[in-house]
Amino acid sequence: MGKIEWKFESNLEEKTIKKIHIEALRLIEETGILIPSENVLKLIPQDNGVYIREKNRVCIKPEKIEEILGPFPKNDFKDENEEIKFFVSGYSLRCYDLRTGQIKKPTTVDLIEFTKIAHQLGAYGNAMVMPGDLPEELSEIATYKLCLDVSDRIYGAGVYSSPEVFDIIQELLYVINKRYEIFMHMVSPFLSFDKFLIENGVRYIGKGCDFSVGNMPMIGATAPVDYLKALVLSIAEVIGGAVILKIISPESNVSFSPFMYPFDMKYGSIVFGGPDFIKANIILVEIGKFYGIKIIGKVFNTMGKIPGDAQMGLSFCGAVLLLLMGVKNFGWGGMCCIDEIASIEQAIIQNEILKAAIHFVNGIEFDDELKIDVIKDCLKENSFLTHPETIEKFRKTFFISDIFSNETFNLWDKNGRKSLWEKAREKAFDLLKKHKFERDEYEKREIERIWKKAVEKFS
Repeated sequence: MGKIEWKFESNLEEKTIKKIHIEALRLIEETGILIPSENVLKLIPQDNGVYIREKNRVCIKPEKIEEILGPFPKNDFKDENEEIKFFVSGYSLRCYDLRTGQIKKPTTVDLIEFTKIAHQLGAYGNAMVMPGDLPEELSEIATYKLCLDVSDRIYGAGVYSSPEVFDIIQELLYVINKRYEIFMHMVSPFLSFDKFLIENGVRYIGKGCDFSVGNMPMIGATAPVDYLKALVLSIAEVIGGAVILKIISPESNVSFSPFMYPFDMKYGSIVFGGPDFIKANIILVEIGKFYGIKIIGKVFNTMGKIPGDAQMGLSFCGAVLLLLMGVKNFGWGGMCCIDEIASIEQAIIQNEILKAAIHFVNGIEFDDELKIDVIKDCLKENSFLTHPETIEKFRKTFFISDIFSNETFNLWDKNGRKSLWEKAREKAFDLLKKHKFERDEYEKREIERIWKKAVEKFS
């Protein structure tokens, strides 16, 4: 058998990536990372390439960074994750009602149902909504507890209104992962830690915690309008944050992942999705290889306002390009209008788009001998429909979807003119009926114990 496969490579040369890396390290050394906490600042030793400038900025020499996090490039890095994964997220304050299609404030029922459906879909990720029928603190904790009741792949929002909420969420994470997991968000363009996260995170040093560092610089607003200069800032923020955490807590696993987002000059908003967003994703795939990190393809972020919006066509383009570059993780599904409205139907449609992109990238298999016997056989019947080769191969040859419809107008009209949104909704209810998940009994008891404590404290 022969095979036709497509190829796509960015022309971001290694010498350019190395230049970006050098300039990012220079920014850390000359400008430094802001630590907005005197208590945390006291934990940083000033010697051997680390020093503190005025205004609480920690500066680190490039060779020290390479020693702690490097060496770069990570030439031995290989992505062992062969499975392509689809991620949902959002923790939105609004959602499309699964039954009425109206925009509303989410409830705990929406959180549980959306999580069950996404789990059954095979998705990973974070809670899609923040339940508005609970007090704020309980709502934040519920994105872990109520999701963990029905899934082992979808949970969490990483939103904390107090140190007490932070601690309860860490308790829940420890039950399921046997480690504390602490995310650090760097604040652009200040090259700064978030004060709340760093002050609460360092309390877990010595408890066997892991740290991850991310950011959200906006090109043209909180980062330079030049893509590669914006990338220098983004990398400086996350590498600077990661190396400081590693200095403070040498035993912790510390990961980092840079990103950058376009900014809309007309509306004054961050932009999810679209051609500029896809460009940023493509650049970051090459950067990820240099640093030995897995970049998530965020091509399912969108500015579309309703499920199935035409802007999602750009998601297919982005998914194809990133699949051809070897990306295996794709997000963030289920969000409309940045992350302001959650929709489980949107997640279902986007998952189908990813499957279509995978089908495209898988290429075309063919009989390399190109025998014409099948053609001569079918000339007698004037059709290839019933030929054994057609019956054997058509399901693998063609992309077949249960929600993307290829029927003619008359058949579509006869069947009630169902929209893509309606078909995705029907599939959502079908997945909801089929949901099955059982958590380990010990974990279940511990999660309930922690939740009861939270309810008593915050009700």
